[in-house]
Amino acid sequence: MPENPHFESVPSWQAAAEKLNFKPLVPGKHFKHKLKSLRIFVRDHKMRQLPIGDRSLEAFFGSFMFSQTQRADADEARRQTVEVSYGQFGQEALIASHVGRGYELGPKPPAEDIDGRSPSVVVWHDGNMSYMLASSERPLIDLIKIAGSFYG
Repeated sequence: MPENPHFESVPSWQAAAEKLNFKPLVPGKHFKHKLKSLRIFVRDHKMRQLPIGDRSLEAFFGSFMFSQTQRADADEARRQTVEVSYGQFGQEALIASHVGRGYELGPKPPAEDIDGRSPSVVVWHDGNMSYMLASSERPLIDLIKIAGSFYG
């Protein structure tokens, strides 16, 4: 993962929790994917330090990433996951009884396409938290299974 001055790498879920204003959703023992890196979004586009309440967490597992963001309230979390589009042809998704949306992995583009492949995405909310799994390799059905595995 290349360095990005907007993010701060952390060595563990515990270290991440100490730099956030929320308790991260941590995969359980049943989770079979190896964590590659954890990063916290700590600086905005003008390189200003973000207050702890405005930070988000990104976890990279090789073929997919998992993002966690605390929103102002449950309505904002719902809006971010249900009303905002993360791809074409969104469909309803239910992750451990939490409402969300899913977007299929786009077709493989021609080599000269500078935009690349549209990732598969699943987003859901739980109270004032919004979650996103995204992958440019795995199909949506895989992401839905992975999302459910975060809950047991």
